[in-house]
Amino acid sequence: MEMKAIKFVLNGETHECLVSPWRTLLEMIREDFKLTGAKEGCGQGECGSCTVIMGGKSVNSCLVPAVEANGQEIITIEGLKKGEELHPIQEAFVAHSGMQ
Repeated sequence: MEMKAIKFVLNGETHECLVSPWRTLLEMIREDFKLTGAKEGCGQGECGSCTVIMGGKSVNSCLVPAVEANGQEIITIEGLKKGEELHPIQEAFVAHSGMQ
């Protein structure tokens, strides 16, 4: 199949890349951008370990084709941090040993 060119904002930085139509957003984020905070747990959108914010809404990145990122703003758990200050969600992961 033909690769698709997409352009999007990931954690505040604009990116352009080519993706396969069958590749998931999770695969692209983890493999191409080395952001490993989102994880594949169940692969069915049930567990939430792959959750990212896309277009202001939480999505299961294991179910979203990467081509749908075109024109979107995506925020991962890594992107929530402002400078050295952790976001409350990140603080909760630390406080409750939520790291994997």
